[in-house]
Amino acid sequence: ILGVTEKAEKDEIVKSAIELRKSEIEDGYTEEVSTCRQALLLDVRDKLLFEQEYAGSTRAKVPPRSSLHIPWSWLPAALCVLQEVGEEKLVLDIGQAALRRADSKPYVHDVLLAMALAECSIAKASFEKSKVSLGFEALARAQYLLRKKPSLEKMPLLEQIEESLEELAPACTLEVLSLPRTPENSERRRGAIAALCELLGQGLDVESSCRVHDWPYFLGQAMDKLLATEIVELLSWDSLATTRKNKKSLESQSQRVVVDFDCFYRAMLAHLASGFSTRQTELISKAKTICECLVASENTDLKFEESFCSFLLGEESGATVFEKLQQLQSNGSSNSRNYGLAKKKDSSDKVTVNQSLVCCILR
Repeated sequence: ILGVTEKAEKDEIVKSAIELRKSEIEDGYTEEVSTCRQALLLDVRDKLLFEQEYAGSTRAKVPPRSSLHIPWSWLPAALCVLQEVGEEKLVLDIGQAALRRADSKPYVHDVLLAMALAECSIAKASFEKSKVSLGFEALARAQYLLRKKPSLEKMPLLEQIEESLEELAPACTLEVLSLPRTPENSERRRGAIAALCELLGQGLDVESSCRVHDWPYFLGQAMDKLLATEIVELLSWDSLATTRKNKKSLESQSQRVVVDFDCFYRAMLAHLASGFSTRQTELISKAKTICECLVASENTDLKFEESFCSFLLGEESGATVFEKLQQLQSNGSSNSRNYGLAKKKDSSDKVTVNQSLVCCILR
């Protein structure tokens, strides 16, 4: 509890106790914690210095026979000191156990504050190691703890945490989405996708502010890490595409800042792929709607994509689709080669991929 090792000499114990007694505790604790903290430090120091039952003897290789016992009323002070000396896990474990007790009510404020500060320390250590997502999650837990008690909600600490969470949300989202798709990461991935949805909601709301500074880059990076089904479920893409057609509306202009042509094109492909693989014509119909809206709103040529959607819906023949593909190959001017997934390939590769895909499906 004094932040020294089990083999610490008496002078180290005295020095640590003096330094802790001189240091100021974090803002927000009740006055009782400050008083009990001083009494606790003196009590622990004296027992470790003068009572072999608690201190043992390093030289004689005699281990302590008893653990330190403190009054229940000193618990918040003990958690305060443990947090100061870097024992975050102990603070969280003891704090959680204490809050389950019926007689903890008078101390809830201070216990929750100690736990929140422990989470902040964990967050700081994670950020120093460039582990953004772990630091973000620790701050989110600290926010949750502070919000559990009305008396803690007014603290400047909570406001600082919330500002940090807003600032870090985009980077954290991308980091978690980059993790391997394993069962142990599934819950964190769902949380990251939910965070992405929330960020998109803020970005698309003309009356909200959002900490994403470069939407095309951020959303493009995020979509690179998503499965087709996850992209489909991210937004109501067909509704957004319909809104986009009205170029003069405030909603349409705001949307263009957040979702550029490239992202919409990827969303169209995701609907197409997901609809074809699961045989859901509704998704293919939505892909066609998105395609038509992009043509109307961006004045771009997506004849092949439109024709391909129509073919999958049984509205056009395979010969018609293949004809559009040949036109695409011959004139080499389709916008579809300059956007979306095609950005990662040159134009000839795009035509080859399209031709192989169509030929495979037509068979």
